Amino acid sequence: GAKVSGGNTGAAGSMCIAINRIGPGIIVIVAGEASGDQHGAKLVRALLHADPSLSFQGVGGPAMREAGVEIEVDAAELAVVGITEVISRLPAVLAALRTVKNLLQRRKPALLILIDFPEFNLKIASAGRRFGIPVLYYISPQIWAWRLGRVKRIGRFVDHMAVILPFEEAFYR
Repeated sequence: GAKVSGGNTGAAGSMCIAINRIGPGIIVIVAGEASGDQHGAKLVRALLHADPSLSFQGVGGPAMREAGVEIEVDAAELAVVGITEVISRLPAVLAALRTVKNLLQRRKPALLILIDFPEFNLKIASAGRRFGIPVLYYISPQIWAWRLGRVKRIGRFVDHMAVILPFEEAFYR
C-alpha cells in the first residue's frame, strides 16, 4: 500500500526533503483541475527552490506553466462538468491519456506526481506502475466521501500519498 504523509502540516514542505533525494531528473506532474493547477504550481516552486536541477513536464494550467512546468496537455481541455460535456470531450481526454502514457514511457521520469482528478489520474498511476516509475499522489482524491472501493486501487498503484486534511492520514493507513 501507499505510504501516507501530511495532515495540516504543509505537505509541500515535507515532500521537498524526500523528493530532493531523487537527484536531477524529470518529474511528470498531472493536475486536471484549476485547484490542482494552483497546488501543483506551489509544489513545483517549492521543489525547484530545494533543487533547481529538477525539470517538470505534464498536464496543468497557467499557474503550473508559470511555475516552470512544460505543459504537454492543457488542463482546460480536460475540464468537464456534466455527462454531455464528458461525451463531447471524450476524444480530448483519451488523447491526453495517450500523451501522458507516451511521455512516461519515453522520458522515464524519476517521479510521477498526481494531483486529485481521480478518474484520469488513477489510469495514469497504473501506467506509471507498469513502467516502474515511483508514484506520489499529492492531495488525495476525496474517496472517503465517495467510491471507497478506490482505496485498494490507490494502494496498488501509488507509492506515497500526501494528504492535506488531518483525518485523511488515518483514513489511508
